[in-house]
Amino acid sequence: MARDFSSLSTEILIYIFQFLKGGDRLKASQVCKKWLQTIDCPKLLCDVQIKFSGVDEAVKLFSHMTRQFQWFSFCEIVIGDSVFEFLEKYSNQIVTLFFIDCVVGVGKLQSKFKGKKLRCDNLTTLHALNTDIYSLFASLSNVTELKLLMGFDVSDDAISELTNCLFKLEKLILKNTVIFLEDSCKRLFAGQENSLAKVFPFTSIKLLMEKNRTTLRHVDFTFLRFSPQTLLSISEIEGLKLRSMLFPQNVHSSYIHKFCEMQSSLIHLDLSFLLHDTDLTVCAVCSYLPNLQELIIKENPAIDRSISKIFQLQNLVKLDVSGSMNISEFSYQEAVANLKTFKLKCLNLHFAKISDDSLFNLVKCNKNICYLDASGIRVSDETLNMICQNLTYLEGLILESCPTISDSGLSGEFENYSDSITPTPLSNLRYLKVLMLSSNSLITNQGCIKAIRFRKLTHLSLIACRALILNIYFEMKLKKQNPCLQNFKVSN
Repeated sequence: MARDFSSLSTEILIYIFQFLKGGDRLKASQVCKKWLQTIDCPKLLCDVQIKFSGVDEAVKLFSHMTRQFQWFSFCEIVIGDSVFEFLEKYSNQIVTLFFIDCVVGVGKLQSKFKGKKLRCDNLTTLHALNTDIYSLFASLSNVTELKLLMGFDVSDDAISELTNCLFKLEKLILKNTVIFLEDSCKRLFAGQENSLAKVFPFTSIKLLMEKNRTTLRHVDFTFLRFSPQTLLSISEIEGLKLRSMLFPQNVHSSYIHKFCEMQSSLIHLDLSFLLHDTDLTVCAVCSYLPNLQELIIKENPAIDRSISKIFQLQNLVKLDVSGSMNISEFSYQEAVANLKTFKLKCLNLHFAKISDDSLFNLVKCNKNICYLDASGIRVSDETLNMICQNLTYLEGLILESCPTISDSGLSGEFENYSDSITPTPLSNLRYLKVLMLSSNSLITNQGCIKAIRFRKLTHLSLIACRALILNIYFEMKLKKQNPCLQNFKVSN
């Protein structure tokens, strides 16, 4: 018996609306009262960002809202009476706050709420970019993510004031500030009192990390610049057990493995910035961090032999060495021959010099891979067939500029195949959402129509495939066979 939408339960409607983007959900909420009430719940509004920009008139208009929005962003706004009143009124439902290039009211614009402070007990994420928000809050008891983009005018007291509000910090991101140890400042600016006053000392940041040492797990100092001794002093904080660390790009590689030796709990590292002693550093890091789960070394011009050490990591689930062109075919061959990495879920070998045989063996030993980028590699039809047969959890497959892939690899139809090959079409990857096959000159319309049939595919790229004959029928056929297709790129 046919049923219309009005007969569906609230639970089923919530499940359906989850597949819509935030803006589309808001449009759907205007259809009828039931949909409005259904969508007005934290589960469906948590990723909808309400942005206020330029002037605070919109804030005043929005001050009578009844929906349960949780994410608010203020850009280039003076934080005065109306903004403070808005934040105070909805403090219990706010979960995420962004302040970008805002100014806390001064002079005639000084808020009448001066002396009062906000309590946002449900706030978990706070980003302040070029905004002095340090005196606004009395308590940030549940904030777990703090991102600050600071200038030279940020005082030690300001960070200390913010530190007093934080108790459960898990992720700390600091950007665009030159930080020195106080002793370094005194040497650098000896006799220059005005300059010294503008340099932000490291002490308060260390105190912030010490106070939250039992909860702090992720630190991003990518765009900071301070001495190696400062970096090592962080690693020595008693009770601090970091899970991920993004290092300042000016720190010499020799200090990286010293840091890792002190913070053996690290499971995520990005070492793309290393330029000197890279192989030695990576080998040392792998020795100190045998439980490493995610390693990123993108476009690194020096890494080579250390790939063998990387493939000894038994808990590695994500590896990205895309664009690291100096890893030789011999190094890959040696690393795969002694492979102990069998838990990979994400593997990016974009334009790696790995041979087809080595790729075959590496991938076959890691059947839980969900994302694979083997672009620029001479992937054979047999290897693609093995991928289709074994990587049944695959959601993203990137095989661009692979000159040896043909229709046989896509469709699993081999004219002559050995007993070791079980013909398996690409469509066997039933969870596939992203498929990129651009710049492959051997695949044809027939192969694509036979193989590209996915219930969940959203992104498909067939750009610059010279053997394809592009026409409306071909495009319509693929769209019909892939009902969720949203981003379809095709051209000659």
